[in-house]
Amino acid sequence: MVDVIPALAYSTMGAAGLLAIWTGISAGRHRPTGEIQMVLLLAVELALLVQTVLALTRLSGAGIDEPVAFAAYSVGALLPLAGGFYLARIERTRWGSLIVCFAAVVALVMVLRLAHLWGLVGA
Repeated sequence: MVDVIPALAYSTMGAAGLLAIWTGISAGRHRPTGEIQMVLLLAVELALLVQTVLALTRLSGAGIDEPVAFAAYSVGALLPLAGGFYLARIERTRWGSLIVCFAAVVALVMVLRLAHLWGLVGA
């Protein structure tokens, strides 16, 4: 069986990075978040949800040194984009784009930390 965790982690980081760059440019151009950006945000959130479920189900036999931190990062990674989505829907100005940009960067860093705890990237 092929382990999908590394592919899912790297693709999630790539999509979150793309979302951060795209919404950062939108904020710099004084534009609110667009519908396609919000769809990408939801896709990244869905990927994070799948990653969290897969990671937590495999946590017991994975041999992770810090299982509590891993579980906290797994669940906590779901929160920034969900909050960013909500706030960007309320704030339909360039600040909504900046909120999504920041949330995407936070999600990217949290997934990177998860990958480090999982042993996918070096110290």
